Amino acid sequence: MNKKKSTNKHSLITESDYLVEPFISPTVSLPEITPRALILGIFLAVVFAASSTFVGLKIARTIAASIPAALISMVILRQFRHANILENNMVQTIASAGEAVATGVIFTLPALIILGYWQSFDYLQTAMITLIGGILGVAFSVPLRRSMVVKDHLPYPEGVATGEILKAGEATKSSTKVLVVASFFSAAISFLQTGFKIIGEQVSYWTKIGTTAIGGSLMLSPVLMAAGYIVGIRGLVAFAVGGIFTWGIAIPVFIGKYGLPEAQDLGSALAAVQKLHFRYVGVGVLAVGGLWSIVSLAKQISDAFKASYAAMKAHRSEFASTVRTDRDIPFKYVLLAIAVVAIPTFILFFTLVDGANLNLNPGAFWGLVLFATLFSFMVGFIAAAIGAYIVGIVGTTSLPASGIAIAAIVAFASVLLVTLGTHIDFTVNTQAALKVAAMVIVFAAIIAVAAMVSGDNMQDLKAGQLVGATPWKQQVMLAVGAVAAALVIPFILQTTFQAYGIGDILPRAGMNPENALPAPQATLMATVAKGFFVGKLPWNMIKLGVILGIIATILDEYLKRVRSKIRFPALLFALGIYLPLGYVTAFMVGGIIHSFVHWRQKPGAGLHDTNHGILCASGIIAGEAILGAVLTIPFAYYQSTDVLALSKIPMLAPMISALVPFENWLGGLLYLGLCVYLYKQAVKR
Repeated sequence: MNKKKSTNKHSLITESDYLVEPFISPTVSLPEITPRALILGIFLAVVFAASSTFVGLKIARTIAASIPAALISMVILRQFRHANILENNMVQTIASAGEAVATGVIFTLPALIILGYWQSFDYLQTAMITLIGGILGVAFSVPLRRSMVVKDHLPYPEGVATGEILKAGEATKSSTKVLVVASFFSAAISFLQTGFKIIGEQVSYWTKIGTTAIGGSLMLSPVLMAAGYIVGIRGLVAFAVGGIFTWGIAIPVFIGKYGLPEAQDLGSALAAVQKLHFRYVGVGVLAVGGLWSIVSLAKQISDAFKASYAAMKAHRSEFASTVRTDRDIPFKYVLLAIAVVAIPTFILFFTLVDGANLNLNPGAFWGLVLFATLFSFMVGFIAAAIGAYIVGIVGTTSLPASGIAIAAIVAFASVLLVTLGTHIDFTVNTQAALKVAAMVIVFAAIIAVAAMVSGDNMQDLKAGQLVGATPWKQQVMLAVGAVAAALVIPFILQTTFQAYGIGDILPRAGMNPENALPAPQATLMATVAKGFFVGKLPWNMIKLGVILGIIATILDEYLKRVRSKIRFPALLFALGIYLPLGYVTAFMVGGIIHSFVHWRQKPGAGLHDTNHGILCASGIIAGEAILGAVLTIPFAYYQSTDVLALSKIPMLAPMISALVPFENWLGGLLYLGLCVYLYKQAVKR
């Protein structure tokens, strides 16, 4: 590769900024946006939005759609003549927007049902909220691409996995074999766990020590382990420290002082402490890390804006100044999109403030509406940067959308409490508290969708960088996918609510409350939003998080200054505090395997000497991701996640019952076998 710098003054990057040579050369132009790619992508966006809605409300987790969408696209488009890798990449770009939009929505908007503010999902408002968040997520991510995808070289595990899968579809049979075998093993383990339910999904051991308790947990999730492998151990140090601090120090000390809550078992009791208290510590750290990420990226983002503005001022296209594989949506169109979206945002908040009947004078009324609109854009940009960065480390599946939404709730509710609390006693006027809490939930929904879409965009753009796609085309098509999902998500939410019920809210008499979807994140949003105004938030925990976030930021800046190979970003530290311990340890297992692989290599060997490992890890991620998407169909149709459980079959029930005591052992052995398989594939040349 030629390493010389571009001489064009508007170009922000050089050829040496690219980690790898794109699969399709920047000088080659293939069809990307075609009618068949557009139709298939929109169809899959709707399908993944529907499946993610049920899964997210049921088990508080969604599966990233990029990988299964890429594989489905390859299977279908292979039947057409002249189909190419860039078309397949465009399909997964559009389709993944459906899952991203659904995740941001289902973790927030059902809170309006749980609060009793909505009796059903209003189509117009739901679609408007989703559209605003989706378009803002795309627009705000455009100036972040060059700094986060090209220059910072973040690992983007699912983006790398998607890119490798797309390339394998065009490459040798040996590459395809590694991918297929790894996918099969991963899907088989996941199916035995979540489908047949005959092997364990988690191994853990907890014990009491005096007045406190301690132990460990590991999620036997192939996708988390494989994502940890792609990231590597050095990228997970802050993540691990956050988990060790929370589960090894903070929770045992807390329990020793305040005692254990009532729960079914010891592990559930410790998990309850983490959810009720220390998640808020993670939210505090997340807020500090998010703000600092914006400050630290300010120069790079400013450079992107300046280059775009210079091209616009010269009355010529930015495309003339950059190679095809570095062309973003022109800055003038980004500004136009933001300006257009500002109109429905203003109307939305006008409706909410007017409906709240807060008895404001005209100046205060219009000032609040204008502030809410501008504040949503400002916080939305910060959330977009947070989403892009976190996804770059741990992937879309592990992006804490609920944590970002809670941080947004705290930020907006603080302002409302200060400005409105002077003439409204929310502890007495609970009706006003409910309406203002609903306004805060809507604000948080916009922010959560923007963060999810921005992170998803970066993941897709990473895959596009590997295969040689055109960024602006991907950005436009992601917006298309977000719009398609926004138009159908109100129907999906209302249908799901009518079929199952959400939380403790059942829409019809005679419904079985056991079938209701728990919607844990939305329940948390409702609790935080209303509790903020009636004085029931654990502020001490949030303040502790802010202090820890400042310490982590100072430490990271010091490590950066001394050119240490280890970094300590506050966002990753927050993630380690916020996520369950089993997630943290699962990522660390993958990182440890990665380290063992490099230890076996010759001194100076780099990441690209382990392509079999990256490809194998990509296949592992693909297997569980596809299986998770497929299982949503029978789960949704039969309104149960136990529909495929072998214990439900009378002839097999006695045998399955005999295996129950050994389910964790069986799951652990299969998981260990998959880890060994990944290691052996990775050490191959």
